[in-house]
Amino acid sequence: MRQPFTAIIIIILLWGNSIATQPASAAIHNTGSGGCPANTVVGGDNLVQNGDFAQGASGFNSALTNRGNGVYPDDTGGGGFSIQNGSVVYPPFESNPYLFGRSFPGDVQRDVPPSNTYFYSNPSAANYSAGNGRVNLWTQVVSVAPNTTYNFFAYFDNLLDPVRSASASADPIIELRVNNTSVGTTVVPKIPDRWVPIQFAFTTGTGVTSITLQIDSLTNNTFGDDFAMTQINLKQCVSGVGAAKFAFPPQAAQHNGEDGYRLEYLITIRNLGTDPVNNLQAIDDLAAVFASAEAWVVMSLENVNESGFVPLTVNPHFNGQTDKQLLAPDQSLAAGHTARLRLIVWVQPPEGPVVFANQVQLTAVSGNVIVTDTSNPGLDPDPNGNGDPKEVNENGTTVTIFTPYQYFLPTVLR
Repeated sequence: MRQPFTAIIIIILLWGNSIATQPASAAIHNTGSGGCPANTVVGGDNLVQNGDFAQGASGFNSALTNRGNGVYPDDTGGGGFSIQNGSVVYPPFESNPYLFGRSFPGDVQRDVPPSNTYFYSNPSAANYSAGNGRVNLWTQVVSVAPNTTYNFFAYFDNLLDPVRSASASADPIIELRVNNTSVGTTVVPKIPDRWVPIQFAFTTGTGVTSITLQIDSLTNNTFGDDFAMTQINLKQCVSGVGAAKFAFPPQAAQHNGEDGYRLEYLITIRNLGTDPVNNLQAIDDLAAVFASAEAWVVMSLENVNESGFVPLTVNPHFNGQTDKQLLAPDQSLAAGHTARLRLIVWVQPPEGPVVFANQVQLTAVSGNVIVTDTSNPGLDPDPNGNGDPKEVNENGTTVTIFTPYQYFLPTVLR
């Protein structure tokens, strides 16, 4: 018989230059700079071609001259743009450079992957003069559906070092336009020195099948208007789904005459939008979670049949190893509805401290768009109640730590 361990439960928060298609004339309704409306999230594929510039200067038009890949588009050479890759330092001919470019780290909240490539923008005085203070940096025509809400967003980085660059230098002013109509302008400051998302949502009118997306610089000042942009996106706004996973304190228990612990989890699944979601799938990879355990087994998986929760059919074959799907096929949730599952696992931890970290991977279909979420610790998939469960502070793992030290401490870190 093995000597039991005392357990500590900790829940931790992690954090081309031409387009052949011509746009149709169409009306849009500007939803606003907050991105997708409340109780909706971005979902589905990015409708923008080459939005991360991994294919170089292709798939878009620009009023700027393409100076070539990986070069400094200096003002003395007429300005322009250059597709960069990875970290860069400019001007290359100065002993104390003050322009720094870097890779984009990705954005989990909007399902945007990292990117090493980006568009370096540096319009010249002649560019601003020719456009009466406005310079078109990027234009593309995309296909859309009528009467549908989209979020048009991209990421920008002020390339001037906030310390070494002159204090009088201008901050870039970026304008996003749809069908030649401004949907909003934003200043990209030197501080905080990071990639900044700029987003504006809009709804297409009846009969609209294509639109023209445009990004302009309104800085009208060559002294400090250097910036990078990447991951230009157009995604649909749809009902989101969220998941949360809560761990109770473990209880000493035997299984087949062996000492171990009974771990009880509550898994909450919620439709956060105003439309139904279908084809719910919830993956819990327990084989990865308990890879270091000496033994483990799923004891039960069931619905929590309490007030406020609608029933979902669980997968009777779930074992967390060869079958990791918590739900039976063809499960759905109506708008605003919540379901909760109870999962009980018996585990025999190894000698010494060990950490069992876990997240549930949730997917569903909203309309014709796939939406996803990874569970955050606790009982609420959307703690701030804004309908978007994928924000930085709402994404983390549920962690159980077994330790030989003789004390017990349940802790929630927010």
